[in-house]
Amino acid sequence: MEFKIGDIVQLKSGGPQMSVQRIVGSDSSNLLIKAADEFMKSQGFRENDIVCQWFNGNKLESGTFKAEGLIKVE
Repeated sequence: MEFKIGDIVQLKSGGPQMSVQRIVGSDSSNLLIKAADEFMKSQGFRENDIVCQWFNGNKLESGTFKAEGLIKVE
């Protein structure tokens, strides 16, 4: 499944609903995002990994996930 920024997703195994913030490697025109993506790749992440955000109570959380492990919430 292909995801886009703003999609609401959830881990296939369950958990909170999350919003897609960005997709690693999808915006090569923005130098800051490109630099951030290169840093993420140096930490073991890959092209097309999905950066998500969600709230845990009042605290904003974020994480990066493989697209294969997510489903889109309708």
